[in-house]
Amino acid sequence: MQEQNRLRLERLTARYASRLREGEAVDEAAFLEAFEEMCARVVGPVFEECAAELRRAGHAARVVRDEGSATPCIELVLGLRRAKCSSNVVGFAVARWPGYPLQILAYLVVNPPKFDLERFASADEVKADRVEQITVDAIEHVISCNAP
Repeated sequence: MQEQNRLRLERLTARYASRLREGEAVDEAAFLEAFEEMCARVVGPVFEECAAELRRAGHAARVVRDEGSATPCIELVLGLRRAKCSSNVVGFAVARWPGYPLQILAYLVVNPPKFDLERFASADEVKADRVEQITVDAIEHVISCNAP
């Protein structure tokens, strides 16, 4: 085996083992509490700022809690005027997949199915500047999809 491939496999298997350990060690109640705090302290304010800009441009943007397909979640519903797509949402939710540790999923829904944007192992990893970048990139994508 080529050395670069052996090293790559070594890194992959080490990362995989680490994620398995993380999944076993997660206190779900603490994870959910941290998610709620993150929504209130980081994601909510960024979403509200983006919604305000969209409303200033004449759209009906709003921030909603726990209305998505996965809960708990927080979503920015863009409410674009004359949008071609039936669903234009940027969101963050707790992802529960059998066999995987709890994660925070950043996602985009433009005329379903939704598109995963990024995954976070913990609420501590979700920072306002990253939420802002994900949100603005997603808004750009949604507007592009809906432009005449």
